[in-house]
Amino acid sequence: APSLREAWQAAGDDAARWRVVIDQVATLTDQQAHVWHGRLVGR
Repeated sequence: APSLREAWQAAGDDAARWRVVIDQVATLTDQQAHVWHGRLVGR
């Protein structure tokens, strides 16, 4: 399976790039998701 970076670079349009983002979020553990959320909202 290609890495997420490779998948992003190979994505041909916005829909394909969104799929890569969704796939990455789907691989997060709960703890990782909380850390990401804190970074995104500044907490």
